[in-house]
Amino acid sequence: MLSINFGLETENNCTNHYEEIKDWLINRLNSKTIKKSLKDQLKNDLEKIIKGEPKELLKLNKKYLKEFPKKNNRKGKLINDSRITYIFNYKEFRRKFGFTLSNNLKIECCPYCNKNYTSSLLIKRLNNKNVFPEFDHFYSQSNFPFISLSFYNLIPSCNVCNTHFKSNKDSSKIFHPYTKVKSNHFNFKNFPNDVASLYGSGKNISLDFDFNSSNSINNKIKDSIDFFGIKEIYETCHTDLIQKIIHKKIAFSDRYIKELENTYNLSFDDAYSILFETHHKEILLHKKPFSKLKKDIFDDVNIKSS
Repeated sequence: MLSINFGLETENNCTNHYEEIKDWLINRLNSKTIKKSLKDQLKNDLEKIIKGEPKELLKLNKKYLKEFPKKNNRKGKLINDSRITYIFNYKEFRRKFGFTLSNNLKIECCPYCNKNYTSSLLIKRLNNKNVFPEFDHFYSQSNFPFISLSFYNLIPSCNVCNTHFKSNKDSSKIFHPYTKVKSNHFNFKNFPNDVASLYGSGKNISLDFDFNSSNSINNKIKDSIDFFGIKEIYETCHTDLIQKIIHKKIAFSDRYIKELENTYNLSFDDAYSILFETHHKEILLHKKPFSKLKKDIFDDVNIKSS
């Protein structure tokens, strides 16, 4: 559960996202038959709809659903107004602008699970094919059609989290990745269950978590860990990785990292990256898979051995 809110950088990305799509949205809005007063109102609110933070987005969606309520289709199923799903059309947005947004964000790893890449690249040999991750609608398109293209409702994510765990489920209780939090808002803790695992030679390991933020954020992180099955997946599928982290930390110790720093004039983060193949700085954890797990276990072993 990583926070991908990087202050001014995030705000700039949000503004760029709006500037990129506003003319396209206005053209789509103008092409639909909507009462002039409502059309003008939507145009006036468009910047808020695209750039608004989560609480504001929910209010805007609620406001406009009253003006464009769901209707029964021929099968009696409630569906959104077709004019709105045309204007705020995610499929068309993704085709035209998805790569640009993903490439600008530079979120290289899923913020929900921190174990799968969400990289963006342009493959020239395949006729400049754009490859980029899925965007999870934190608030589902079916229930929140007016914010389908809102910056803070488009979370770059892996297929496992987006499709198999998240889908259209209620997200009101889970941690929003654009939440502003202090460093180490939560931490992985490892509990070796036998002597071999204690020294990095066995895989009989359990995970737990420390929650270091406000009660409301702590509860959302706890619910998110349950929601995405983080404990079960990490314990079942990745105990070998946890074992290697413990083993490396004990085998090489802090002295080895110090030697790398001094011998090659490296920063701690660069020396750490050589040994653990990821970053230690909190602001860089979204760049590599398992970076949060590695950092927390590294720090936890350091505390236990000091």
